Amino acid sequence: MPSVIKRRLAVSCLLVLLTGCSGDAESPDRGTAKPVPTASSGAGYGDILVGGEPVTGSKPSGNRKIPYQRTYAEGELYAFVTGHRSLSFGTSGVEALREESLTHRKGEDVATTIDPKVQKAAFAALGERRGAAVALNARTGALLAVVSTPSHDPGTFSGFSYKDAEAWEELNGDRNKPLLNRALREATPPGETFDLVIAAAALEHGLYDTADEPVAGGSGECANATIRAALVRSCHDVFARLAAELGEEKLRATAEAFGFGDAEVEVPVRAAESEYGSYRDGSVTVTPLQLARVTAAFANRGLMAAPHMVAGETGGRAARSVPASAAGLLLPALREKETWAPTADADGAPSAWSITLARTGGGDPVALAARVAAPDGAGAARVTAAMTAALS
Repeated sequence: MPSVIKRRLAVSCLLVLLTGCSGDAESPDRGTAKPVPTASSGAGYGDILVGGEPVTGSKPSGNRKIPYQRTYAEGELYAFVTGHRSLSFGTSGVEALREESLTHRKGEDVATTIDPKVQKAAFAALGERRGAAVALNARTGALLAVVSTPSHDPGTFSGFSYKDAEAWEELNGDRNKPLLNRALREATPPGETFDLVIAAAALEHGLYDTADEPVAGGSGECANATIRAALVRSCHDVFARLAAELGEEKLRATAEAFGFGDAEVEVPVRAAESEYGSYRDGSVTVTPLQLARVTAAFANRGLMAAPHMVAGETGGRAARSVPASAAGLLLPALREKETWAPTADADGAPSAWSITLARTGGGDPVALAARVAAPDGAGAARVTAAMTAALS
């Protein structure tokens, strides 16, 4: 391993010295890493701001071609907000996508929509578990938290020393994938959270006029339950029946209206596609961001505001998911539901989701989504509860 690190570092350093650019290491966000432009003058890079305060900085690099090196405050906390800027391994995330503003030739700061209190609450609640959390203003589309764990500190490989190379190699070899942005880039089965989409489809396509009509079948407390009660009580058989009555074509149409199959969601980092393959075959996957978008639509009269993480950028026009009437009929059940049944990933590994609605101090509705790679459904709920408390 040391010889591999030395060879890669030698190539990286040679590129830096001869061309003033960084390597072409694979970016965890979007394709290959982008080169850092050659500096001519200035006092360092522009900063990325959270809550109006910089979470990045610059320091002398000791290299004449590229005189500055990026530094990060609370690097693990904001790694998937900032992305990375490395003299050896390129750029990713906001660092790459807002390159023109941030480089010292301009030195402009880039403000984000992230709420530091909500970000910190989600990060602390997730701890060392593999998971992710998203907080999304349902009315404006502003992302208030984007958290993925385990995380990494971009500052550990921002330079071009052997130590930077060792840190990069270790992160890339970690089986827990700390470079993977699970909030935006990991799509897994949605479990019973997809029942919201089925319920909306049943109302939109006229199977039922209200959420308070009983659905025949079921047993125990789910016997002849209404759609609203079935959502609250986690009545899987009820939604399996509704899905069968709808058929794949109608269910797919509603899922796509909610954003499934959209491969161009950018915040500005491009999110992985959430796919509706077939409900019957269980080939449905969703990212935490996508699930937050679905949840937000119910609080915003069926409209999905385009998600964005850079202040002043709207990300596009709001899209209609379902009629406002259908969203309104299901909103009370979504507010009432407290826990979501655990599920399993495609490989059979246990997983748990939690989605809920909260409000900002100014009264805007906020959609919260959290996932943990564990069988503990209450664990995911504790993450959304922590974010709710941080918003109040």
